[in-house]
Amino acid sequence: MQEPMSRLDNLSEFPIVSQTPLDVLGEDELGTQDFFVRNHFEIPKIDIAIWRLTVGSTEDDFNLYSYDDLLKFPAQSVDVAMECAGNSRSSVFPPCEGMLWGHGGVGCVTWTGIPVKDILRNIKTIPEGSEVLFLGEDEGRPHGTGSVERYGMSIPMDKALDGETILAYKMNGNTLPNEHGYPVRLIVPGWYGMTSIKWVSEIRIVPSPHLGFYQDKYYVFVKDGPETQEPNARVDLIKVKSLITSLKRGQQIQSGKHIIKGKAWSGYGKITQVEFSFDNGKTWFNGEVDDSHSNYGWQGWRYTWNADVKGRYLVAVKATDITGVSQPEQFDWNFRGFANNSIHTLPVEVV
Repeated sequence: MQEPMSRLDNLSEFPIVSQTPLDVLGEDELGTQDFFVRNHFEIPKIDIAIWRLTVGSTEDDFNLYSYDDLLKFPAQSVDVAMECAGNSRSSVFPPCEGMLWGHGGVGCVTWTGIPVKDILRNIKTIPEGSEVLFLGEDEGRPHGTGSVERYGMSIPMDKALDGETILAYKMNGNTLPNEHGYPVRLIVPGWYGMTSIKWVSEIRIVPSPHLGFYQDKYYVFVKDGPETQEPNARVDLIKVKSLITSLKRGQQIQSGKHIIKGKAWSGYGKITQVEFSFDNGKTWFNGEVDDSHSNYGWQGWRYTWNADVKGRYLVAVKATDITGVSQPEQFDWNFRGFANNSIHTLPVEVV
């Protein structure tokens, strides 16, 4: 059977970066071919016959696993809404540094693989306070400069031992595609996507956070100012966010009743409320929110808008998660525009 055609919008040829159109995000299920792609280096060429995953804490305490070995572990499936940390960067003002994503650097699918905690059980020595470092097969010079390094990130031990943090080898029930990290990739539920390392071939127990370029220098919140200023914080948990997927910027719609739809998600837990506005946030009305069997999946929402009066409107959506936190009108500006979760607003004309 022929594979469905991808509907992704390409942002970069090298490295490959592609985003999902909003109307595609609004569909009931997101196909693998339409899931956004964010690579930092060239896709590695892997010979699965000789590929091995190395897991250990020291040169004397490690294990090697073939792909077939990994398939023998008990499998875990989890629905995860993954978002690129730079998603929605093009709408940041004042302008910031980085690739100008629209709103399509997000997606939610079912990942299947091995809980990381099951892999770590075979390590003899894990010192208290350790982090778990995941290294991919992809490598290069970050931003084309400096020394060659493998793409990698470490996560705290408690997050690694979360039963839903997995090494995934399937995506929506099918073998992981090359562009999404075949043979295995890390899935860190609730965290921005740059931590879900692709093409993982090495897992190490390390005493402190990884000092690789992307973890230590790039994916950190910094304001404007000298290059030498200290980062404010690491980019990690996904902030509460929602998007309108059934309308387009500047769209003309006929007067009458319209069901407005979209998606909402948060790394802190389920969405409890989604509010809709058609007067630029002066007045808010509660929408209906779908439940989710996963704490990490996104949730569909809808609002019936009786758009009886012709004219121009600024429609907006605002989500609130289980912690009681709602989207801000303006997000906390940072130099690279990470974690933009400001209220999604669209100009629409009723004719």
